[in-house]
Amino acid sequence: MNKIIANLNDIIIKTEHIWQYDYGIILQLTGAEFPLVVEVNFSLSEKFGDVITRVATTDNDVTEVRIPDKLLKNGWQTNDYNIYAFVRLNTEESGWTEYRIRIPVTARPKPEPPTEEPEQEKELFQEAINAVNTSAKRAETSAELAEAWAHGRENHPESAEDNAKYYSGLADKSRLGAEELKNQTEQLKKSVDESKASIKENLAASESAKESAQASAEKAKTSEDNAKASETASAKTAKNASASESNAKASAENAKASETVAVESAKNASASESNAKKSAENATAQKDAVDQTVTLFSQTATKALNDINAAGKTQKDAVDSAGTAKKNEVYKAGSDAVDSINASKTEAVSAVESAGSTQTENITKAGAGAVSNIKSSELTASETIEQSTSSCIARVDTAAKTQIDLIKQNGGGVENALSNYFALRRNGKVFTTKIYKYETSTSPVGVKMNANENMVAEPSVGRKEGRDDYAQYGLFHHFTCNFSVDENGFNHVDALEGQIGFTKYGKVQVGEVTMSAWFGIEDTTEAVLYHYSDSQTELTPYPMKESINPDGTISPFMIHAKYEAGDIDGMPYSSKGLAPANGCQATQARNPVSYTGMITYMHKLGGHYCGTTSWDLFYRQLMMVIKYATTHSQSIMAGCTSYSNQNQNLVEETGVMRVVLTKAQAAGYVIGSYVSIGDVGSNTNKDRYYSYMHNKAYSVKVTKIEDVDDANAAVYVDAPQAFDTTPTTWISTMPWHSGATDEVAGSDGSPNSNTNGKDPYKIQGIETCIGAYEVLGNVVMDIVTGPDGNPARDVYVCEDASTLSSNIATVRANYKKAIAQVPYTAASWKYITEETTDPNLGIMIPTKVGGGSTTGFADALYTDTGTSGQREWLALGNLGNGSLAGLWLLAAYSGWSAADWTIVSGVSPNGTRGEWQATA
Repeated sequence: MNKIIANLNDIIIKTEHIWQYDYGIILQLTGAEFPLVVEVNFSLSEKFGDVITRVATTDNDVTEVRIPDKLLKNGWQTNDYNIYAFVRLNTEESGWTEYRIRIPVTARPKPEPPTEEPEQEKELFQEAINAVNTSAKRAETSAELAEAWAHGRENHPESAEDNAKYYSGLADKSRLGAEELKNQTEQLKKSVDESKASIKENLAASESAKESAQASAEKAKTSEDNAKASETASAKTAKNASASESNAKASAENAKASETVAVESAKNASASESNAKKSAENATAQKDAVDQTVTLFSQTATKALNDINAAGKTQKDAVDSAGTAKKNEVYKAGSDAVDSINASKTEAVSAVESAGSTQTENITKAGAGAVSNIKSSELTASETIEQSTSSCIARVDTAAKTQIDLIKQNGGGVENALSNYFALRRNGKVFTTKIYKYETSTSPVGVKMNANENMVAEPSVGRKEGRDDYAQYGLFHHFTCNFSVDENGFNHVDALEGQIGFTKYGKVQVGEVTMSAWFGIEDTTEAVLYHYSDSQTELTPYPMKESINPDGTISPFMIHAKYEAGDIDGMPYSSKGLAPANGCQATQARNPVSYTGMITYMHKLGGHYCGTTSWDLFYRQLMMVIKYATTHSQSIMAGCTSYSNQNQNLVEETGVMRVVLTKAQAAGYVIGSYVSIGDVGSNTNKDRYYSYMHNKAYSVKVTKIEDVDDANAAVYVDAPQAFDTTPTTWISTMPWHSGATDEVAGSDGSPNSNTNGKDPYKIQGIETCIGAYEVLGNVVMDIVTGPDGNPARDVYVCEDASTLSSNIATVRANYKKAIAQVPYTAASWKYITEETTDPNLGIMIPTKVGGGSTTGFADALYTDTGTSGQREWLALGNLGNGSLAGLWLLAAYSGWSAADWTIVSGVSPNGTRGEWQATA
């Protein structure tokens, strides 16, 4: 389904264009927080006429609404036109228009007519919105109370101690030494699962009852008496939700009592075989206690659900009378509210189950000490698998570093140690992902094959580590290092993290070193198969370009820069804690980060240094395809691509380190991210390129956000000195500083969210999508006339950084020309449907367009209307690209000397790579 994004922080809120007759388009609202449902009025007129009302729903902080098909049909219209969307916020007492959004529509010939949607009535929607938001608020309160008794919450000090952790502490004392006792406890867990299933069956029965009530509601009329009855029923709902919370507390206390039985069992089991049998009997008693607890809770929860459903029926008597179509939408919203209330029940059951699950884990560990044949394959619960995987990764990392240290101690430096370490782990396995061609399937999701079959990768969020099956293979091991490039173009590992002499800070280059590797691209009629291996095989005939030394030999390892480059004393460094070097006019910036500018800038470090290369990008693209089996990178990790906030200060102050905004505006900023603050004076252009956008504070961290009064909040920053603010002071988000993902667990993931569009991410330890385009330092696009007569772009790749040039004649003579051209998009963004890989040059080139934000490669291509000249390759996406962005985005409209705040690059150790020739 196609989506367009409206950034509500923009001064003029406008989406990308859509086509007339493209039905089913979803409008996604970003930059503001909304209740669960919010009213959106659609119209073809900006100021007059009627509107079509729709309800936008919020799920996981993403608010979306479908644009009425009727406005996309608009059959009489033969010219381009606009759809206007008005976001309206409502309370029980009032309603007001908060935002106006312009959606450009490009006219086109009429296709076959779609099924029309029924119109909906405004008053009915307002009643629905108020009722559902009120119900959701009560549900959240009930869930919070239940969670307090199950896990503890700061705003409930009477239950602040995490009961589940407390019980886990007691269970840690268990020392069960018999296999049969472990089996007894697993049976107990199974019993709890069966109780959960029973609860779900009760829920299904309740849903059936709701449907019957709904049928009756269609015949009822809206009246003042019904409204009062609804209020009475809602009060009863809150009372019963409170009763549910009380029983949740009782459930947690019963679980604690059950845990005490487990502790007694553990003590008895450690004595002898006979005591083990006694422990098993105690475990059986424990099972009975937990079963009784679950039964008690199930009965209470079922009663609460019945009361809630009765309240829902009364509310629907007041809402559903306007028509069948409206009834269905309100019914869905009501169901969502009931589901929220059911969450309190699920939380309590989870609390009981958590204690049992923790006991099972500890018993398994103790049993491993006494029963030597207990293997990891016996772990069946998914959470146990995740914990085991995390522990395994930690052991692998520790063992790897220990082995490397031992190799070094026995002769040879760190590079020899790495070479031996990787050599011992090459196994010849081939990891394959099949990606279907767009003509076969528009889905970006592929199929894992060969050694890749059944492998799972899940990106981490902060310190919560995701599952990573690939960590067991040396092919995917990577180590943070300091690197350098010598006068002949060979790259070197100078130190590994943890060794004396290693640092992430200052005038050093920080990278990720991994095993050299081989790949293959297999083009079939219906799909393209991507192969990756630690060895040359029939399926993987090509070495990764980073693996080829300047003399054509194969290196045992390859290195990629870990961070985007920052500037220290006029020189670029891929080190931690730096604002990315860029070409904006702030006095702290003005770095020549463009294709031509980086030739001199990177050569300050040495003749073979280069900005990010095409093969540095290809490695990340290939890792996404292999590990996650998709070409829709934003569906896994979105990157900082929807965080282009700019807001005007509201309160004039002296000597502060903050700006004051509305609460809604302030809520759109992320603590820990970076902003600039400037006084624009009489200037009207808010482009971050200009120095006045940064004259108060340049690229400083957001430290906290605090309420100032009922309407406003302050965004605080760590500016180097205090500043004065005026009504012409503006705050703007900026790209993240290097090291933002260092605290993220594992190889892949984001600091706060993988999908909110505000966080950078790392993949194989490499920081990516920080909020700016990444310009390639070894690629040039030369505009020529394509086969269709339109301007196309030849792609040239430089393999020797010492020969980088800004003379197009030299480029054409000395660079390698790729096997494919970039097509023409007529100065508009077009979603990519095909990428052609040049395996000898290690670059993927977009060669077909016409897809959507969730189909094909799900990223966009933009070429301008120029008919001659050169363009630089801008990858990934900036703060405001939204769904256009991702690992395959290509902005091909900037001259090869263009520098801007939106353009950054890394310090690549791979600027000079040799020619590899297969031996006969």
